Amino acid sequence: MAQTILIIDDDIDTLKLVGIMLERKGFRILASTTGDKGLQMANKEHPDLILLDVMIPDINGYEIARSIRTNPATENTPIIMFTARSQVDDKVEGLESGADAYITKPARPRELFAQINSVLKRSPQRSSSSGTAAAEKGTLIGIVSAKGGIGNSTLATNLAIEIHNQSGKETILADFRPGQGTIGMDLDVQNTSGLIKILDEEPGIDISDFFPDVLMDHKSGIKTLLSSYHPSDSKYIAHIEQFLQIAKELPKLAAYIVLDLGPSLTPINSAVLPKCDKVLICLEPSPANITQTRILIQELINSGLGDGRFITVLINRQRSGVQLSWEQAENLLERKIDQIFTPVPELAYQAAAKNIPIIQRPEESMTADQFRDLAKLVLD
Repeated sequence: MAQTILIIDDDIDTLKLVGIMLERKGFRILASTTGDKGLQMANKEHPDLILLDVMIPDINGYEIARSIRTNPATENTPIIMFTARSQVDDKVEGLESGADAYITKPARPRELFAQINSVLKRSPQRSSSSGTAAAEKGTLIGIVSAKGGIGNSTLATNLAIEIHNQSGKETILADFRPGQGTIGMDLDVQNTSGLIKILDEEPGIDISDFFPDVLMDHKSGIKTLLSSYHPSDSKYIAHIEQFLQIAKELPKLAAYIVLDLGPSLTPINSAVLPKCDKVLICLEPSPANITQTRILIQELINSGLGDGRFITVLINRQRSGVQLSWEQAENLLERKIDQIFTPVPELAYQAAAKNIPIIQRPEESMTADQFRDLAKLVLD
């Protein structure tokens, strides 16, 4: 799993620009525009490094650094002050308050990356943990949408198989929707009780011993952890702590983990999405859903997810002239759409009827190519 950097800065433009640059370098980004929330995130998320501005309205950066250093849970977390204040006295105060380095804005990306890598290499927190073990953790990929019925599960299934095909590495497909799981039926997997067995356990217990029994091998080469489709099992959506435990454990078991999270910012999704290295946001080309999706993305950013973690996927399921074009959808969404799927209702129906994912059907199709393109984007 990627190393985590928490950026605390009230300048939204800086958060977006620096966050995207660092995510392209392989870091996982958390963000806060206030000192109070930043301290809460540092205490809860235990980032590998904190990039901290000085001029923050509610608590200045010096006080934030001192609070981090006096908290036993965060006292060894590396801090880099990243600020426009360039006077010698400012730098001295920053270093005396606990910063490991002090960078003046604007800084060249190369300088910023060099300082971050240097501080991470020499920090006590980093040296006390196993770099090899961290490198072995898998990439957690969450799939979410603003509303249901778009095709998240179909996308999750085909994407997981194609990621495995392209990477040649262990891949797990997990369905985090108890009572609504359809992936088991799509893959013709009879045992869909694996997730429930873990959710039945008390929160906080070691769940690592359960996985050999609940992870099912599929003929496509992936492993699955599936939810049942029995409506009564929806009661398990209240077991948020167990879902969070599972999301933390799965990256220890495979190189890639694809999570079908379903629609909206449910309590489960709000807990799990910050743990994801990449978040695929699915939408359809209708004005109402694009507006919902724009709000969803902004709420995720406000919760601390770095903007560069998102991959937007437009799924067009109907051949209709009344739906928005790709360009119109991007304009309304106010951001680039990374991948589009064209409507293929007949192909989707045949794949479901024969329990053969689209990506595995013998005949070539444009949709299969689109899944391949999306997998390349995720693996990049």
